[in-house]
Amino acid sequence: MINNSMIKYPRKCPDCEYVANNPTMFHYHKKTHQLIPNDELCHFGCGQKAIHRNTGGKYTCDREWQKCPSYLEQLSQRTKQSWQGDTERKEKTKKIFEDQVVFNKEARAKSIQATKDRAILKPEDAKDYRAFARRCRRVALAWAKEKGYILGQQTYHVDHKMSILEGYYANFTVDQISHPANLQVIPAKENIAKGSNSILSKEELLELLDENLHTREQ
Repeated sequence: MINNSMIKYPRKCPDCEYVANNPTMFHYHKKTHQLIPNDELCHFGCGQKAIHRNTGGKYTCDREWQKCPSYLEQLSQRTKQSWQGDTERKEKTKKIFEDQVVFNKEARAKSIQATKDRAILKPEDAKDYRAFARRCRRVALAWAKEKGYILGQQTYHVDHKMSILEGYYANFTVDQISHPANLQVIPAKENIAKGSNSILSKEELLELLDENLHTREQ
């Protein structure tokens, strides 16, 4: 009998390369390795033999169930029905796409580059920045611990989507730059490769923080 208190996380699956960050993740992943009955067919009705069992217990004809031809057909039908005759919604969505996606793609790239250009640590700011960075990391680590993540130098790191350095020069507070909206847990190698680069612009982070505030107030 396995003593669960002795099991350490992150924990690698004994049957594949998957790494679980906590017991719940490991429990759900184990389901994907359960034996599939010989006569089991794909859940989406394509008639093909099931070769994969997902974490929700559904048997599918492909590990990437989104590739199932029946699933794609069902998705296409649902999409067509949801848009059928809704001219006002179509026009509204088109405008949102043009205003927020097409235009902001270029604006976002410029904003991130401008932030990077500003985020070069000046010698006179070094001491103040190091203190700011320590506080940010302390808050981020507390968040990860509260969520049940187990971090390590060679396993997983808690990452700031907008980096601490760029946040410092963008005049964000510790609570803003280490807010859950700006945090993610990623493999150590990815975080090291990312360095001080950001995947969020100042405007995007402010928008996320504002959305979070409104959600709490409702």
